[in-house]
Amino acid sequence: MESNYDILKSLIESDPFLRYVSIHVIEMKEGYAKLSMDFREEITRIGNMANGGALATLADATGGASVLSLMEGKNQVTVSLNIDFLEPVKNGPVIAEGKVIRKGKNLVFSEIKIFDGMGKLCAHATGIWFYLP
Repeated sequence: MESNYDILKSLIESDPFLRYVSIHVIEMKEGYAKLSMDFREEITRIGNMANGGALATLADATGGASVLSLMEGKNQVTVSLNIDFLEPVKNGPVIAEGKVIRKGKNLVFSEIKIFDGMGKLCAHATGIWFYLP
């Protein structure tokens, strides 16, 4: 029998855009999600580093997954996402960890950390997601 987290993993990995950028779920538990993105040419920019938009997509998906892991709504949408790029990502896989830091009635706040393939912290993000009933 599939767990609720297996069902969420399948849902996330079936998203056409997330599949396109090669985002995969590594781990999910209540209030936490760990996702990866393959480091490949399609996500790079000049200088052989990950494009900031690709990293923001990973942060958004990871924060959204951490919110979904609470299993209090059928879906969620991003209200805001703020990201700071600390170091260039030049190798992979790129790993992101999202943790819910506050939950309200309809809004959930999550913090996301993005690491390169060597485990170096390269970006930090915070965001707010709205539950869809």
